[in-house]
Amino acid sequence: MEEKTQDYLFDLQGYLVLEGAICDEDLQLINQWIDDHWDYVENPWIEGGEKGQDRSRWIDNNIQTHTYNIENGINFQNIIEGGEVFEKLIDHPSWISLIRKYVNSAVNGLSIHENFITVRGIGGYIHIHCGGHVPLSYLTFRQENTGEWMVGQINVLMALDDIGPGDGAPVLVPSSHQCTEIHPRLESNGKGLVYDGITGKPAGTAFATKEIYLKAGDVLMFTDAITHGSAERTNSGYRRTVVYRYSPRFVRERFNFQTSDGLLRRLTSERLRIIQPMSPQRPPKTSAS
Repeated sequence: MEEKTQDYLFDLQGYLVLEGAICDEDLQLINQWIDDHWDYVENPWIEGGEKGQDRSRWIDNNIQTHTYNIENGINFQNIIEGGEVFEKLIDHPSWISLIRKYVNSAVNGLSIHENFITVRGIGGYIHIHCGGHVPLSYLTFRQENTGEWMVGQINVLMALDDIGPGDGAPVLVPSSHQCTEIHPRLESNGKGLVYDGITGKPAGTAFATKEIYLKAGDVLMFTDAITHGSAERTNSGYRRTVVYRYSPRFVRERFNFQTSDGLLRRLTSERLRIIQPMSPQRPPKTSAS
């Protein structure tokens, strides 16, 4: 696809599908990582504990089992700590140049706000959320005619297996990132909501949504400002995806995970600038008196 056509479509509809973005070898490595940690999918929580206590399980003290709501499935948060293949995704050539352009990294820098694997079984879904009506800084979407972009957050959703009808496909309301009117399901008492926590229904049942079907290795790249979610999975088995969410360097890492020393040592200079876009400030070392 020509660059101008790609830019036009991203500006117009708020998303792009990058076909065959991830090679078969990397897909195999990522899926093998999930298979090797399948016990965490079936048993993600520590038994017992007091009410309100964090019941997550941790892998090597770096990767956390997590869910926003139980119907969303299990997330492996901070998956960049999972090995070389996940480090490779930080600045993957299939999308990093697009991310840099649309976030305008030359002006804003670049960071990863959140990174995780999701494994979601039958009955799983995400509610509808976001949209152009939401006044959040990371939901900014601006493209001046001068060619200067400013997108506050871009989600890169990577399909690890085929996602078709009944598989709980991601759903979008195309062009809703440009819409200041409130989606009917995100309106309450005349005010716009960020997230549909009222109806409890899958995003795929909402007005004007479109299911996006992907082949294993395809990537759905979309602005977080677009109204989105996922359809309910009605097929047997599990939907497997990886999501990296890119933002300007001024947006903090969502859950404030501390990057391990081992990962910091392994990262290339380009990847380090994304994972640690602002180096820690410390006083100069002084000799003991």
